[in-house]
Amino acid sequence: MIVQGDDTPLMFVHGLAHAGQPDRVDRTSQFYIASQTKSFVALLAARLDESGVLPLDTTLAQIWPQLILPAPADPTRITMVDLLSHQESLRTDTLNFLTAYVRAVPAADYPDLLARYTEGRSAGFRYSNLGDLIYGAALETRTGRPWQAWLQQEVLQPLRLDEVYSHSSAVPAHRLTWNHRWDGQAWIAYPPKPDELMHAAGGLLASSNDMAAWMRVNLRRRSPTGLPSAQSFELAQRPLAKANLSDGEFVCDGYSLGWYSCAYKHQPVLMHPGSYRGVVSFTVLLPATESGFSLVVNSDSAIEGLGLELIKAFIGTATGQGSETERLRKAVADYPGRLERLVAGRREAVQKARSEDAWGGWTWSPSRRETKRYVGTFHSDRLGTLVVLQGAAGLEARLGAMRLSLTPASAGLFGISESALDAPEVFRYADDVGSLRWSDDTFTRVDAAPAKTPPDE
Repeated sequence: MIVQGDDTPLMFVHGLAHAGQPDRVDRTSQFYIASQTKSFVALLAARLDESGVLPLDTTLAQIWPQLILPAPADPTRITMVDLLSHQESLRTDTLNFLTAYVRAVPAADYPDLLARYTEGRSAGFRYSNLGDLIYGAALETRTGRPWQAWLQQEVLQPLRLDEVYSHSSAVPAHRLTWNHRWDGQAWIAYPPKPDELMHAAGGLLASSNDMAAWMRVNLRRRSPTGLPSAQSFELAQRPLAKANLSDGEFVCDGYSLGWYSCAYKHQPVLMHPGSYRGVVSFTVLLPATESGFSLVVNSDSAIEGLGLELIKAFIGTATGQGSETERLRKAVADYPGRLERLVAGRREAVQKARSEDAWGGWTWSPSRRETKRYVGTFHSDRLGTLVVLQGAAGLEARLGAMRLSLTPASAGLFGISESALDAPEVFRYADDVGSLRWSDDTFTRVDAAPAKTPPDE
């Protein structure tokens, strides 16, 4: 969609909410906007700084006085500004993985997880989810209220954004869109992100109507109710970190509390993208012309490259810098090839992973009776409880919200993956099936191991 001043020259909402189902999307359909959530949290943070609820110069040590971080990270020096501008000098795979795919992480658990499962990194900007995740936990620790409640009270309600949700369970089922990936022949559909995975770095659903309204208030830095204030909008958008995101034409060299500061054809632009399994989104604001462009596609099938070309065409057209018709024609003409290469690349990655010698040629074909000994409940201190059970098509593993299939490779060794589009990962049991290894972690059985069953004769 495109907005300009009070007008909406383009509002194109088209397609299916869920491939294979009859419901079609409309202006009120809810799309997951992924990391664009950060731009909403940025305005919230600026508002809470202005009101004194959580000043942006608050340090991690002031939130968690006993927090210990790996050197050279120092809790007495890392502030809320550092977190939201991705300058916290920390990195982690654990928190990112857990919150994106597995389960909610309670605010009370953050000090322990940060102490045990983060690493220090060099100073400066590095985009990730970690800073916003920590900010959300810090806000709840300081106030006793989750970030979702604060966002609703301080941002969504004052801006009259009634069709932005931080809980998928609050949305009528017919208004929810599913996410999709193309396997070359058919769509693989993924259900809407559950509530427990809607976090401060990527936890909002929005309608086309409200994304248009969101662009307008950010372009004008003015709320219909007066709050958040113009000063809060300015602070949320002001560049704070030096970024380095460029394709040679579209250059993003700054980052605020939640927006990239970019330029194309010498035109200043604010932008934030978002992506997750089966969905791609972005919003671009062009203050010079009081115009904005937002796109959400409930498919991740080669949309990023197409989206970048659409961004350039929008900016060039909106600023009157010549016709972008040829760019648009080329982007459309190139798309089938982009998609074909993406599908082929995914297929080749799966084939390459399956061809590795470690799998033993995938010659093991155990019966359902034989695989019973691998069923059970296992636990990892880092990732939590994993359950292996018999499904209709064979063994399945469940870790929080994750649902994965196990494919037998050789005795005690399975390839684990979410779908046929994903390369299998090693899922290996100990000989006594008392433990297993997966995702660089050991899961120990917490129930009784079934007796070993001889192969069927």
